[in-house]
Amino acid sequence: MMEKIMKIKGAILAGSALSLAVSSAMGSGFSVSYQSVSALGTAYAGSGVLSEDASNQWYNPATLAGLKQAQVSVAGHQVWIDTDFKADGVGGPGNFKDVEPFVGSAFLAVPINDTMTFGLGLTAPFGTKIEYQSGWGNAVAPGITSGDFYAQESDVKTVNINPSLGIQVTDRLNLGVGVSYQRIDADLQNAATRLEGDDDAVGWNVGLTYQADDNNRFGVAYRSKMEYTVDGDITFHPAATGAPVDMKFDGKADIDLPASLQLSYAGNMTERTQLLLGVEWMEWSDLSTLEVKHGGPAPLPNPAVENFDWENTVRYSLGLRHTLTNDTVLRFGVAKEDATQGTSNRSAASPDSDRVWVTLGAGFKPTDNMSIDVGYAHIFVSDADISRQDGTKPPLSGTYELDANVVGAQLNYTF
Repeated sequence: MMEKIMKIKGAILAGSALSLAVSSAMGSGFSVSYQSVSALGTAYAGSGVLSEDASNQWYNPATLAGLKQAQVSVAGHQVWIDTDFKADGVGGPGNFKDVEPFVGSAFLAVPINDTMTFGLGLTAPFGTKIEYQSGWGNAVAPGITSGDFYAQESDVKTVNINPSLGIQVTDRLNLGVGVSYQRIDADLQNAATRLEGDDDAVGWNVGLTYQADDNNRFGVAYRSKMEYTVDGDITFHPAATGAPVDMKFDGKADIDLPASLQLSYAGNMTERTQLLLGVEWMEWSDLSTLEVKHGGPAPLPNPAVENFDWENTVRYSLGLRHTLTNDTVLRFGVAKEDATQGTSNRSAASPDSDRVWVTLGAGFKPTDNMSIDVGYAHIFVSDADISRQDGTKPPLSGTYELDANVVGAQLNYTF
């Protein structure tokens, strides 16, 4: 039995660099949809064609042209994520601590003249947060389980600053363009390795809205990918090296966060009710391969190469927006969203699966120059099987059970 334990420790040494590659890429693999509470209420359907408030500029900069008064929008989302893991066969603990991130955003819209409006957005468009209980996963030997070698903690944050311009070209056509400065900060850890690093990148976004007639409007928007070279430190723990202390080296990893394409529709069913549709495509296949270069000695492979085979995703949204006689707005939405991962390439650092959104929202106008939006979403996540063995690490096999609840509030002030 002791010989088996030593073989496992030696195998982790050979695979620790690849383990880090998996964690870093998958840790930043989730986009953060929670940027606008008014859009949350309709499951983001129609968010790239409406000019409800300054927050719509995130989904399409052309919507800025529909705002003819200066406005500030500030939004906050409280998220509760419940994660359970049921190992196949004998396993360790699987009921993990709930993750409760707070996601904030802020937007400014300022008309320059009758046909041009400047916008500025501050958002957190990508990120992941998960903490595992020690000893999770499949039992390998007495006191040793497989889960810790795949992930223990993932904490990835991004901040995006996005100035943009909306231009009214004709009475029916609006165009928009923007530039993004984005920064990433990553801290990912498993039993073998820890990566701490950061970097910044620059991207762009464009869009248009078109009013076909008095009752039908369409929107198209594209946001470029963000290309990072994350510089930081790689720490190899004693579980990987057999040394009595941690060993830290300089490390570098190229990470591309995906481009996206958004299609939106808003149709007037009555004078007070709108049907909203939305489709968002994200190019997650850019994460198919990752190389990690580090200053560690042999026998660590350098550079380490990991293949992900992630798939592009699509989210389909349907929403309704109804305005009462007192100008209160009621919202409802449903959405279906694809997963980036399957059973064989599911990430323990950031597990993903198909999901369905059900959302509710409302907007109130207490004064002529102030409105308040509130929203709620429950996200039903399909059970996610995982069955993988990276290199010579012990196999990880089981099923994730996840769900999430989101509550948001947003203040819009016009001046």
